[in-house]
Amino acid sequence: MRLSLRLHITVVLLTACMLGCAKGAEKDGFHYRLQVRVEPALHRLEAEAWIQHPPASRFYLYKGLSVREVIADGKPVAFHSDSSVAPLPYAPMAAAVAVDAKDVQQLQVKYGGEISEVVMAINLITPDLVELAFYTAWFPVYEGFKLYTFELEANLPQDFVATTNGFEKSQRSEQGRLIAVWTSYGPGMDIVLLASPHLKRLVREEQGTEVEIYYYRLPQQVLKAKIDGLAAGMRRLTNLYGPPQVKGILRLAYSPRDGWGYSRIPMIVVSEERARGVLSEANGEANDFRDNSHEMAHFWWVVADPATPNDWINEGLAEFTAFRLTEERFGKTFADARLAAYHQNASQNKTISAIAETTGDSPDREINRYDKATLMFLEARRRFGEAALDKVLKTIYARFGGTGQATSTLFLEEVDKQMGKEAAAFFREELYRKPPLPAGVKSREPST
Repeated sequence: MRLSLRLHITVVLLTACMLGCAKGAEKDGFHYRLQVRVEPALHRLEAEAWIQHPPASRFYLYKGLSVREVIADGKPVAFHSDSSVAPLPYAPMAAAVAVDAKDVQQLQVKYGGEISEVVMAINLITPDLVELAFYTAWFPVYEGFKLYTFELEANLPQDFVATTNGFEKSQRSEQGRLIAVWTSYGPGMDIVLLASPHLKRLVREEQGTEVEIYYYRLPQQVLKAKIDGLAAGMRRLTNLYGPPQVKGILRLAYSPRDGWGYSRIPMIVVSEERARGVLSEANGEANDFRDNSHEMAHFWWVVADPATPNDWINEGLAEFTAFRLTEERFGKTFADARLAAYHQNASQNKTISAIAETTGDSPDREINRYDKATLMFLEARRRFGEAALDKVLKTIYARFGGTGQATSTLFLEEVDKQMGKEAAAFFREELYRKPPLPAGVKSREPST
């Protein structure tokens, strides 16, 4: 989703990878086993993590959590805070912890403490909602793009309904508490824990796709229509580009909070408060569907490194895909209004950054990666035909899905190879053209 609505740092970096990455992660054996007891009324958690083949001797943990003990290959080892390193861009409130051990096969970390603030506008522990994702660093996380499998055992109050982006292995009641165990469907960088006493669950199977929706205040009639649309969207994208890594299931959680949204295949987490506001506006059902479709599109469009200017490929294709699915479902009224919004947003640039050169800290990040990139793909569809564009996009997904290795140069090479030099010249011009600054506006190019 968009940064103006949420603090989107490197969201798609954390979306589960495609099959090529999964094979690599399985070969390397990176694995987390997590046990966590959450006390929502106290804003606290106590946890233990077992990390198979940790990739480094330094991990990061939320600043309010204290490490009790570290055990490396069965032996307690020393550890210390490391303030000499820069914070993680996707978990800026995490502190570094250095472990005095090398070549560890299994690292065991016992830790706990309080999360009494809202982290990155979405992660929190309160009596009404527990939402923990990578951005909090609620479990020990490592720098860089590494892929892991996860097993999570969560201990929560009995009245909480809980879900994750994993497969539920078991759920039981024990001493007035809910004990639930999940495993990840495949390697990724994150496992999400979302739980609340207010959550309700709606499930329906549509032509081979099971759609689960978690919600609190939204009316069921809106949700039932959404199930049909999202299932149809999954089938449409599968036909266009190939299947996602996790097939046959889509989990949409309307978290009862404000803030932004993110995706962890096969799960989408969005703000229920934002959705309620959107649904009350003109074209509300269509725009809410577009928000959900953008996150669902990241099941396919995780092809470039989001920490680089190449992130325009991820976000531009996700937004273009969302527009396309919503246009097909809701028609011309939605499409005309959305196109007008893209053009209006695209005229508000504050820098002279080209699309392909826009950094993550640029004030034009959203304009260039969402609005202008989508307008570029729509114009390419008009000029060169939908079939030709789809052929290129299918190849981009097959070649780079989940790898983070697509770049502007490689994208242009594929366009040149499959659509021809005229199309490649069009994309090159759009990607590298510097816009004029509005009169009286001084350039605010970010420092590099």
